[in-house]
Amino acid sequence: MVESRETFWGRGIWNVRGWIALGIGFKLLNFGSDAAPRSPYWFAEIVLLILMVGGLWTNARFNGWPRLPLSRKSAPAVYVFLVWLFGMTYELSLTVTGAGIGGVHPQTIPSFILAQGDYLPIALVSYAVIRQTRATFREVFFFAGGKSLTEGLIFTGVLTAVLLSPSFWLSPLVLAYYTLAYSSFIALPLLFVDEALLWRPGERTHKHTVPFFWLLGFGLALLIRLFWGLVYSPLVTQWFGLPA
Repeated sequence: MVESRETFWGRGIWNVRGWIALGIGFKLLNFGSDAAPRSPYWFAEIVLLILMVGGLWTNARFNGWPRLPLSRKSAPAVYVFLVWLFGMTYELSLTVTGAGIGGVHPQTIPSFILAQGDYLPIALVSYAVIRQTRATFREVFFFAGGKSLTEGLIFTGVLTAVLLSPSFWLSPLVLAYYTLAYSSFIALPLLFVDEALLWRPGERTHKHTVPFFWLLGFGLALLIRLFWGLVYSPLVTQWFGLPA
């Protein structure tokens, strides 16, 4: 699907390029910081960012580029798999204590077991939203940003802490970084899978605004995190005898 540049990137405050630039700017400001433990695979996130920026540059340079040759039947499974794959790649870049890999548990294997209750629902819910709303890459990019707010504002509280600190002026960069991080596994697959193959049949009768996708992402991610905390995490902890 080939879109006009204005449609693809957006204008003003909702311009994807601006958000990516701010997110990368925040990453560069914190590069090499010893404030938090670093995963030995910290560069996995950089790989995703290179794929994102490189894919978008190629798309803009050649006014659209060929995506994977998929059918309407296979495209949903490929999209869900890529969201999961890129999500697991992102998890490689995280650590809780510096010893284990993954951002959910201090130990590697428990962390990745627990992470499945987050990333698989995120992948399935994202596909369902794209199908029902006939969302484009730009809309999914900000939908991912809405999902990221549940982490930045509530579960880790990093964005909340910045907002309430003397460095509150950095909050737009933190917000942009969280949006970029989540879009690197939710929206990035759409550079390989034509989103039109994921849409339900029929014409798009109503175009939703970016704030709609932002709020939708936040609400659905909140439900996913509640499911993870109240159902998935207690069950798999018991089934696999995971350490606390």
